[in-house]
Amino acid sequence: MIRSQQNSLTLLFFFCLSFSLPNTAVPAAETKLEETFQVPLSKDWFWGLGTWTSKDGVLRGYESGPRRHGPVKLRRFELGDGVVTYEFRLERDADAAGIIFNGSQERGHLVHLLVTRKEIRILAHPEKGKSIDLLREKITLPSQEWHPVKIVFQGPEVKVNFNGKSWTVKHPAIGETKQNFGFGGNSGGPTGEKAGAIEFRNLKIHAQS
Repeated sequence: MIRSQQNSLTLLFFFCLSFSLPNTAVPAAETKLEETFQVPLSKDWFWGLGTWTSKDGVLRGYESGPRRHGPVKLRRFELGDGVVTYEFRLERDADAAGIIFNGSQERGHLVHLLVTRKEIRILAHPEKGKSIDLLREKITLPSQEWHPVKIVFQGPEVKVNFNGKSWTVKHPAIGETKQNFGFGGNSGGPTGEKAGAIEFRNLKIHAQS
């Protein structure tokens, strides 16, 4: 009888202990990226088109050279779920700025946000070489110089906040692991910096693994 009571008390102790112990679940690891653009770009910025400079807190790009393509600059950073914020500015004849997220080199583009003076677009890339519009809506770009953007990735969904509005779209490609991202757009044409430039600043990413 005594041994039975001791066993019961022991079981009761561990039962109560299991409720009193703090939750020891390991939280999702968070990786942070913050680019100040006060110094030349690191080697994590690994490829680009056009001419790019990082100076005085601004990443500035414009079309240059014989190839007719807007400026693009890519950076390595792995991202699943997370939050991306930055600001952009269009100078002179520049009329579009955006950010694109890519998978592996074999996979290619995954999801793309593009803001022009007249519309906002969110594109998914279901497979390499193909794209579909998840959102295409007319807007009027505000008169202020710098335009803040917030992008929230959660699984196959992405939410974009811009100019006091928000849009949420969904596609399986959005939920794939993003291995790098790039800034780009239309800086105004092949005459280079005289035509215009696109600029970015205050880039911050909080990524959840």
